[in-house]
Amino acid sequence: MNQLEEKLATALRQAGEQISPDSVPPLRLRTRRRRVILPRLPRRWMSWLTPLAAAAAVAGVVAASLVISATFHGHTRNAGPASAPRWNGSPLGPPSALHGAPPYFVELPAQALIYARTATVRSTVTGRVLVTVRPPRPYQVFTWVSGAADDRTFVLAAQRWWNTASGQAGTLAQNRDNNARTVFFKLTFDPATRTAHLTRLAVPGKIRATDLAGVGISPDGTRLALSFRNSIRIITLATGLTRTWTWPGHGWVGNFKPDGQIFSWSADGKTLAFQQWGGYLDSTVHVRLLDTTAPGNSLTAAKVILTFFNKDDVLTIAPFNTLLTADGSRIVTATGFSPRQDPRLGYQNITEFSVRTGKPVLSQDKFGALAGDQIVLWASPDGRALVVSDPRGAKTQDGPRANIFGVLAGNKFTPIPHGARTQNQVAW
Repeated sequence: MNQLEEKLATALRQAGEQISPDSVPPLRLRTRRRRVILPRLPRRWMSWLTPLAAAAAVAGVVAASLVISATFHGHTRNAGPASAPRWNGSPLGPPSALHGAPPYFVELPAQALIYARTATVRSTVTGRVLVTVRPPRPYQVFTWVSGAADDRTFVLAAQRWWNTASGQAGTLAQNRDNNARTVFFKLTFDPATRTAHLTRLAVPGKIRATDLAGVGISPDGTRLALSFRNSIRIITLATGLTRTWTWPGHGWVGNFKPDGQIFSWSADGKTLAFQQWGGYLDSTVHVRLLDTTAPGNSLTAAKVILTFFNKDDVLTIAPFNTLLTADGSRIVTATGFSPRQDPRLGYQNITEFSVRTGKPVLSQDKFGALAGDQIVLWASPDGRALVVSDPRGAKTQDGPRANIFGVLAGNKFTPIPHGARTQNQVAW
């Protein structure tokens, strides 16, 4: 009996380590009407958005379609067995599901307005910070992060930074910040020693901070894709060899705003997935696949896999990430639906589409209207396991619930301990 008691006590302690005090939100009655919260653009991006103000305004309606004007009364999916564990009314997955995702991720916690003075390597299983790194002088902040497939190699973008205040002095500081040079570092994490090493990458050319709209390291860590909104540049890091594809039409390439995971690669490093948004009066979104081994330098050659229209009664894309699974078979993204007849029946969820047919093959993680943002952060090679950020946390002062990180598999969500999301700059 003593041995049995010891085994039970050990099991309970291990289970308890997966639950942090701030991971379980307090029970609150939701009787107030939620405010509609649209994505907020960082100040540094307002300069390049000015000539595209009309396009952004129309495209913003796409984001609004995911926060339909109705009262949110909780999740709309089936409750499941009464005895199943719950998380804000939804089925809760087992802690073992956390092992279905890469064991480590890098986060850029916002510390200097929208920037990160540090980068933290964290455990997916425990959520704890394993190591913290700072950019070498004279660089002061990290701005972008992307991870390779080995879960040990990450690329960080860094720059100098000036605090932007009001008045003329603030304008001068903002101009210096926008024109600051962006440099790149490879972060190599050693799990055995829990140490991280930064190595400066030889990326040719001067890249202004305000011009860069996203980064994506290839799965093998040998090539770096950069988004400049009207072009995509891929650099072979060992040689500095650069190849550029341009977008000749209206609109831009990248996400709705320059944030999150702009790119995703196939496992062989040949195919690059990205979003292409419409022009000034066109909020249509195309998800395209670029064959980086084919000849040519126009992004119009990139194959259109999905097209999302901004209107009622059709599935609409969220203004964040669209991920290509490593096996190249699926596109995974957050979507929303707004019925014309009764917007109160609107919902948002995570949908997986067949690359071959463009049709939905899986839909899960369903929320009602005004639930907040859903973001897909990582997908397993076949799309069966996902890392997502969605509104399951404590209720915020603004109304919507706070977002948290978790692993989604089989329509069950397993929260990452200490996994509150403060921003979108995170990479697995």
